[in-house]
Amino acid sequence: MMNRLYKVILEEYGYDEPVFTKDLKKHLDMSAEALRQNVKRLSDNGNIIKVKNGMYYVPRANSVLNKRRVNIDKLIRRRYIKPIDKNVIGYITGTNFANQLGLTSQTASVTTIVTNEAGRPEREVTFGNKVVRLKKPRVRINDQNYKLLQVLDLLSDYDRVSEIPFEKGSRLIKKYLQDSDITISELNQYIKKYPRKTLENLLEMGLYNELA
Repeated sequence: MMNRLYKVILEEYGYDEPVFTKDLKKHLDMSAEALRQNVKRLSDNGNIIKVKNGMYYVPRANSVLNKRRVNIDKLIRRRYIKPIDKNVIGYITGTNFANQLGLTSQTASVTTIVTNEAGRPEREVTFGNKVVRLKKPRVRINDQNYKLLQVLDLLSDYDRVSEIPFEKGSRLIKKYLQDSDITISELNQYIKKYPRKTLENLLEMGLYNELA
């Protein structure tokens, strides 16, 4: 059974890729207790490396440095933003998203992620020496709405996270949203979940009519 589990992990994830025990259940006809015991055995033997509870990876020695490693950013993305073969469940927000759009040259040492997996309104989790702040979304996130929700979050806090004026910021945001497919009805429903300042900024940038 242990070899079978290891084989499934390698086939589904490969080396140095995030492995989540909650996702393993769908690949195996195994009780939760049996899965837990087999995962522990693989971990104890060094076949898989534990990152946090429920999070592992299959190590492959680096041929140059002879170190085992996992891409922490990829693990965080798979856990809170876009799991393998699943819909988008989260997105980066705040200063680091503003930086991605070109609205600021600043970056935050603690990345903030809005995710369906947050559970509580806000909490911090640690992966090695990397700290991530998780926030619960105002609207459940999916493939179709995550970009718009990112932008609405940004507009709620535009004065703090952006270094450039509305006119230039508006062009960058419009470019980011150009492939979004949101109806006016959906937009109006989402806006109700945000502060009035969000709508004011949306209107001032000319984004409301653009999206509608």
